[in-house]
Amino acid sequence: MAITKFQPEIWAATLLATLEKATVFAGAPCVNRDYEGDIANAGDTVHIVSVADPTISDYTKDTDLTAVEALTDAELTLLIDQAKAFNFQIDDIDSRQVANNGALMSEAAKRAAWGLRDVADRFVANKMALAASNVLGVVDATTATNVYDAFLVPASVKLDEANVPTEGRFATIAPAAYGKLLLDSRFVKANESGTNALHNGIVGEAAGFTIFKSNNAGAAARAITSTITVATTAATLTSATAVFTQADVGLTVAGTRITGGSKIASVSADGLVATMDTAGATAGTQTDTVLSGATKYGYAGSPIATSYAEQINKVVAYTPEKRFADALKGLHLYGAKVTRGSALVVAGIKTS
Repeated sequence: MAITKFQPEIWAATLLATLEKATVFAGAPCVNRDYEGDIANAGDTVHIVSVADPTISDYTKDTDLTAVEALTDAELTLLIDQAKAFNFQIDDIDSRQVANNGALMSEAAKRAAWGLRDVADRFVANKMALAASNVLGVVDATTATNVYDAFLVPASVKLDEANVPTEGRFATIAPAAYGKLLLDSRFVKANESGTNALHNGIVGEAAGFTIFKSNNAGAAARAITSTITVATTAATLTSATAVFTQADVGLTVAGTRITGGSKIASVSADGLVATMDTAGATAGTQTDTVLSGATKYGYAGSPIATSYAEQINKVVAYTPEKRFADALKGLHLYGAKVTRGSALVVAGIKTS
């Protein structure tokens, strides 16, 4: 049996709609799609041009202005470097056992879309965590009021100080942190504010933010790729480049020269030195230091901070040559770039 009434453009539209509806980090308002264009192949690049601010000077009447200023520009590149795919089949015998075999294929396609969405969502969350300019450190969310007092309010202040617009501000937290926020009377739940709580993970409003919850608001293990010098007696990690942030405090460190179970106790202001709570196993240099995901992350910011571009490039229904089956394969191309790190805030969130 073949899929005789398959229309590629309809299937593609259905899959893309599913992706957008289920996404938190890779959807509005957490990201913008200002630079999204026609993406034909993995490896395509979106060029983002910015112009320097003109100099503001004093003016005296009847006096010539200073020489006209030639503005400089800069270019960032959003690389479409992520290419994910699915390819599945439904055997004709299995299909005949289902009353509505069209529904079987539709359900499988939706589940494939959900898988693509989740991978892309985690990709964007990781981009944000590593590129945020504002780091609050670890917030103890085991106390109900701390999510509001120690994360949302300081994040709002950071964004205000960076002149980030108040419109469209978001905060995304893990379900455990959201559970604590529910105990705080200052949090306005989505159903009370008239917001559809089922849309894109929106759960309410607080401190000027639209609040989202997501299981992808976690601190995945982060590899340190620059050379780290491990000092045995001083129990410090020293890097030639600023690779540590205040959000690393409390996270477990792993590496060939590091004592198992070691945690970051403090980080220098310049991000060059991290002090551990135990000594290193052996002194020397290494490039495989990893900070474990011992805590969750809290994210706050504006959609102007992160640009995201995606396209499901191709969805194809076909009949495998050597099978009695219907098959479907699809390709998802996307990329993300944090263009304004000052419009993002990240904090480690301790939930237990």
